[in-house]
Amino acid sequence: MTSEQQTFPVAPRSPVNRTFHGHTFCDPYEWLREKDSPEVRAHLDGENAYAEAVTADLAPLRERIYTEIKDRTQETDLSVPSRHGDWWYFARTVEGGAHQVFCRVPAADPADWTPPAVEPGTPLDGEQTLLDANAAAQEHDFYALGAFSVAEDGSRLAWSEDTAGDERFTVHVKDLTTGALLADRIPQTSYGAFLTPDASQVVYTVVDESWRPYRVYRHVIGTDVSADQLLFQEDDPGLWLGAELSADKQWLMLSSSCSEYSEYSVLRLSELSAADAAARGSHTPEHDAAAPGSRGPSSGAAPSPAHQDAPDERMGADPGRSDGTEEAHPEAPVDLPWRVVLSREERVLYEVEPLTVAGTDVLLLSHDAHAPNGRVSLMPMEHAGRGLTEVELVDVVPASDTVRVESAIPTATHLVVALREDTTPRVRLIPRTALEPLVTGMAHDGTDARAGGAASSSAGTGTAANAGLLTGTEAAFDEDLSSTGVLSAEYENSVVRVSYTSFVTPPRVYDIPTGEPGAGALDAFGVGEPALRREATVLGGYRSEDYTVERDWAVAEDGTRIPVSMIRRADLDPAVPAPVLQYAYGSYEISTDPAFSISRLSLLDRGVIWAVAHVRGGGELGRAWYEDGKKNTKINTFTDFVAVTRHLAARQDVDARRIALMGGSAGGLLAGAVLNLAPELYCGGLAAVPFVDALTSMLMPELPLTALEWEEWGNPVESAEVYEYMRSYSPYENVRDANYPPILAVTSLNDTRVLYVEPAKWVAELRTKVAHPETVLLRCEMAGGHGGASGRYAQWKDTAWEYAWLMRCLGVAD
Repeated sequence: MTSEQQTFPVAPRSPVNRTFHGHTFCDPYEWLREKDSPEVRAHLDGENAYAEAVTADLAPLRERIYTEIKDRTQETDLSVPSRHGDWWYFARTVEGGAHQVFCRVPAADPADWTPPAVEPGTPLDGEQTLLDANAAAQEHDFYALGAFSVAEDGSRLAWSEDTAGDERFTVHVKDLTTGALLADRIPQTSYGAFLTPDASQVVYTVVDESWRPYRVYRHVIGTDVSADQLLFQEDDPGLWLGAELSADKQWLMLSSSCSEYSEYSVLRLSELSAADAAARGSHTPEHDAAAPGSRGPSSGAAPSPAHQDAPDERMGADPGRSDGTEEAHPEAPVDLPWRVVLSREERVLYEVEPLTVAGTDVLLLSHDAHAPNGRVSLMPMEHAGRGLTEVELVDVVPASDTVRVESAIPTATHLVVALREDTTPRVRLIPRTALEPLVTGMAHDGTDARAGGAASSSAGTGTAANAGLLTGTEAAFDEDLSSTGVLSAEYENSVVRVSYTSFVTPPRVYDIPTGEPGAGALDAFGVGEPALRREATVLGGYRSEDYTVERDWAVAEDGTRIPVSMIRRADLDPAVPAPVLQYAYGSYEISTDPAFSISRLSLLDRGVIWAVAHVRGGGELGRAWYEDGKKNTKINTFTDFVAVTRHLAARQDVDARRIALMGGSAGGLLAGAVLNLAPELYCGGLAAVPFVDALTSMLMPELPLTALEWEEWGNPVESAEVYEYMRSYSPYENVRDANYPPILAVTSLNDTRVLYVEPAKWVAELRTKVAHPETVLLRCEMAGGHGGASGRYAQWKDTAWEYAWLMRCLGVAD
């Protein structure tokens, strides 16, 4: 059935006026925001039916693409076992299973750091199943894991599940010594939940009505959730609250942060236990039920805020509320001796790790004070809480104009530094012995602090040999456009596990031996040769040499050079212009790094060139690259993308008539804005969960994430200038009468980051303006979240649906 033979849904117009700063916008489709309205559900069902009807001819191609993805994927597979305490942990995937099965086996030799050889379908001696996510998902249309935390001693597991797609999780606890599921059940939590080191408590976060993590609680295992104790509350609506344990598991750390600054508060776990003891000594018996005891390990980190989401009746319902309105928790957090490291008033974006170096307690900071690209410094513990001009900062990794420092993770012997240089991520290892002269040279009585927090990379560095050790060492790999990242840096482990991948190299896992410099086979940095533990298997005869990768550069309107990554089959004839699928993200300092994709092979093998436009707003070229594409420079993101398209269209090996664009989430905002700017350049546009009604969302503080997002986009509620600037590019408000290409918007009804209503309104408005409204499609997943449907098979089917549509636009729908 063709689109001309099928009538597309027409959304009724019911104008609602929105007035800010003297400007009134008449919004005809705001009624689509009523998620539970029968009319809204009927309209979305109609959109799905129309999208299926007009693409019915693509069904065979969709099935072929799905089969290609499935046949290239080793369905019965496993992760590389990782060591945690006395156990090796790993995950199995089984054929027909959409989710993973989490397992472990005891470490036979504590001194041997070689992972056990695990074969698909063959259990190991002593293997235990911790959680079968396939079985857990059977009763739900949607299933996703949040936290997954195993006790330090291996005695308990805490994990959380989302069964709606709205990113509200329920925490469960299992006794791993008996296999029994405990009665503890904590509903309505955010991502972050973990066991304390002795495994007697769960620390978790909850969200407010705007989906902002704002409270941290602790739950004593075996007690009622209504007795859980509030540890901290973040009242600033523009800050996201998180909790985690320090690397050495000696400290509890809370972070209040946004994209521009942060504030950490730290507390020794021994001080937490002391406060418990004092509380038990002074409280009446009925209060003792709420007093935690203490216990187990790894933290589940919440994702950075990204876009909007639909409010519903479950949002903001704290675990202690029986009916969502009556709060059983105390209003004020318990009194604990938190140490603030650097106050939020200092406007420093940082992370912190408490360390003991040369017998002295110090703080390891990864921060941007006087360093837009970041630096790693040591600060005396007793300087915590002082103003930036009053603290001493001694650099471990100094500031650089060309190197972006992203994080520093301490182990017992090294600092594992994640950084970015020449657009690509890499990992540097620095022996902790190199820190000792720095610490002994620091002023610990506060009498010699360096004003302004100025770095003193030379102070206390000692010998030239020590200074050489501070430079650290990086594992050398043989591809220029590749990505190396930290997978695991457990504090007591004698290996650091890293990932390696590129556009043509399937993901690899390496273990890098670490220890005292010069010991055994270790070099002067205390680092050994990386051991390859696994390379992801790609079935079907895949060969990396059949594909090539190229780095090109386009020039933006203001003369800025924009990096472009291009991936294609090596046997494409450069004299024959090829179709291009151009992708970008360009927000939140998130970089589109070299990475392998099995599904992308279906496009490449049909002669499509995959081009990544590394536009401003991402983080590929450092902090300035990000800041040149946010707030009042956001339009650079969109014009950069158009400049890349024009550059590609001018190449002899590119068919200028067959360039399609694709972007998701904030990249969907990019897709919508670019289609308004230059629709004539593209033969099709795919916008996944697109943030296309950005101004409306940023004007509604009551919506999830809005206040947090003001740091990214600006605050149009308070600023007329921001309002006008956002109004100039927000896709929904800038649709014009023009010859747009075919457009596909995909969304999910339960998305908690970008409301389904945004693409629904956008599609309705596009159909009133574009030359061919029948070519504008909306596909809404009715039981999914921001990532679409749950489970790998459903996600493969979604990818096949979208790729088949793109292939038709590109003229390669065989």
